[in-house]
Amino acid sequence: MENDEDESQDIDDFEEIVESAKEIVVPGETLTEDVNNFIPGRGAIFNRNKTKIISLSIGLKQVRKNYINVIPLRGFYTPRAGDKVLGIVVDKNPVKYRLDINAKDEGILKPKNTMKKERGRFIRGAGGRKPQQQDMAPSSTEVYQIGDVLILKVLSADRLNSPELTTVGKYLGKKMGGTIISIGPYSIPRIIGRGGSMIKMLKNLTKCNIFVTQNGRIWLKGENIESERLLIEAIEKITNEAHTMGLTDRIQEFLESEKKKRGID
Repeated sequence: MENDEDESQDIDDFEEIVESAKEIVVPGETLTEDVNNFIPGRGAIFNRNKTKIISLSIGLKQVRKNYINVIPLRGFYTPRAGDKVLGIVVDKNPVKYRLDINAKDEGILKPKNTMKKERGRFIRGAGGRKPQQQDMAPSSTEVYQIGDVLILKVLSADRLNSPELTTVGKYLGKKMGGTIISIGPYSIPRIIGRGGSMIKMLKNLTKCNIFVTQNGRIWLKGENIESERLLIEAIEKITNEAHTMGLTDRIQEFLESEKKKRGID
């Protein structure tokens, strides 16, 4: 599915992370002693007596509802149900696809999770025409091919099983063309910015379409290679200066200055 619409849902997906992921913690550090109101999320565990929640790694402390998470500053992405991820199909057989999602384990996409059923017909999660049930049954793995780039949602994730994924949902499915870059998952909130300020500015000044995912991958597509290259440089600058104040204003100045130098409209 080639989707060139403004993908503003990214802001909603990351709004809470932007607000809460501020404090750097180290392994063994106490995240909270309020075990009545909070439980460990990813990257966190109870101590032996269950009197406090502690960190498992170096990362950013994040509070989402009653979960306390730690977003690692290095290493692989840790899948969580509901996350939007960018995956690459690396293998498939008649019953499932396997995808690289920048995690320790490959993600699993079953044919039934690539199509939604509506009024007796199966409709592709990737968009396009609505095939009749006999045209494409949900047991088929012919929708996607090895090497395809997909935007997916994590349906389930735990320590014992490979993450299960779906392409059924708004903005999900195959991406055509464009460029993929990878950054540390911990840098994603700075790419979004408070209230979506950073990503809106990046889109407006580079005229590129951007889709940011929670596994640290970004898909972008511009009107020309020069605009894409400038956007990539801006993203690299953001990740390098993520810990500094006034970053959005500096990135705006950088983009406006470089556009003039390079003759980019």
